[in-house]
Amino acid sequence: MGVYIIIKNYRLLFQKNAVPIWLIFLLFAWMTAHLLFIGTNHELQTAEYLSLWKRAALGAIFAIGFGISVSKSNRARDWWIVIIGIWTPTIIYFIKYVATFFLSAIALKAPIFLKLFYGPEEFYVAKIAYVFFCLPLLAIALGMLSVNLKRADVNQASYIGEQWFWLFAVIAVLGLFICENIKNGIIYSAVLIIVFLISVLKNGLYRLSKSNLKMIAVILLAGIIFVFHNICSNSSWGTLWADYEIASQVSPDVVWKTQDSYYPKNKYGVTVSVTNFDRIFFAATGLNLLENNLMGYGLVQSSFGHLAREQWPNAPLIQSHSGWLDLALGLGVPGVLFLLISSLLAISNIAPQSLPWSIFGAWGLGSILLLYCTTEVAQKNYVDTFVWLIVLVASLSLQPPKDFSKLAH
Repeated sequence: MGVYIIIKNYRLLFQKNAVPIWLIFLLFAWMTAHLLFIGTNHELQTAEYLSLWKRAALGAIFAIGFGISVSKSNRARDWWIVIIGIWTPTIIYFIKYVATFFLSAIALKAPIFLKLFYGPEEFYVAKIAYVFFCLPLLAIALGMLSVNLKRADVNQASYIGEQWFWLFAVIAVLGLFICENIKNGIIYSAVLIIVFLISVLKNGLYRLSKSNLKMIAVILLAGIIFVFHNICSNSSWGTLWADYEIASQVSPDVVWKTQDSYYPKNKYGVTVSVTNFDRIFFAATGLNLLENNLMGYGLVQSSFGHLAREQWPNAPLIQSHSGWLDLALGLGVPGVLFLLISSLLAISNIAPQSLPWSIFGAWGLGSILLLYCTTEVAQKNYVDTFVWLIVLVASLSLQPPKDFSKLAH
């Protein structure tokens, strides 16, 4: 279906707003060239090329067709179908949460598919998955609230109901991050709330009604409470700077001298926080590796670990804890630039478009760009979804050619 729509509307791809799509095509070409002429681990690269990059290419085709169809039809139904899909991961989590912790209280046993699992369990869902698939809902909710609260006719019942719908989304995602104790989720939620506050308050408090100010206060208070709770629940925040001083200076020759874990003591005489040490040490080491590997190793998955093992055989095959750094080490500087520039252009192109898709693109895709900074999402199922979202947002911004008004669906 996507191919059919693209063929019928191919002229839409020859305009300025289609540049992000072409940059993604260049990314596919770059990864093909990397496999054929640059990379050295051909077995793993071929396997990833025929899985992750094949899915990304097929997803891109679907995204173009879907984006063109949605932008041309402009039906409210399309919007709510997408929003239900974005809500689904959060809804599923809370269904599982209730089934796991509350059914037992009334002597009922939850079926295995409705239970939450932790640690090395077979059906464990990693925290990064919750951040990747739930943070966009919070971002879109804040974006929609920022527009809704600035409306002149905001006191109408329909807009009040919409406000509460999006406020509930904000609280639900923040609650999920608290229940799972996800520091990344709380950090980026705080950043998005700050952006939201700037957006709604930049024209002055006097322009907002009392009810709108109360809504803003609720969001601000919720953000403060959740951030404070996370700080109190994680002692690693208190030693962050002391751990940084150690982790930023220690040599990989020391850390990876053997296969045993190495976690020194900080200036307070206590062992460094594992999460603080790993993030800082991996970032410093990854940046040094990037200086000598600008073309990338060729893998989305664990290029940091593979490159580290070339110099330190005892290094684990892991990620660097930064999605952007992992992508740079894997796809090379050209590959990560294709992703970053296409994302920024897609956001720039969709932002001036009509609601609600402008909010979906700017806030939703923007949240993904943000979380890639310190989240281990340079992995399968995340990168191909990222590519799909870039192409979808870019396709939603495509404008009908001026020389003809009707394009086939």
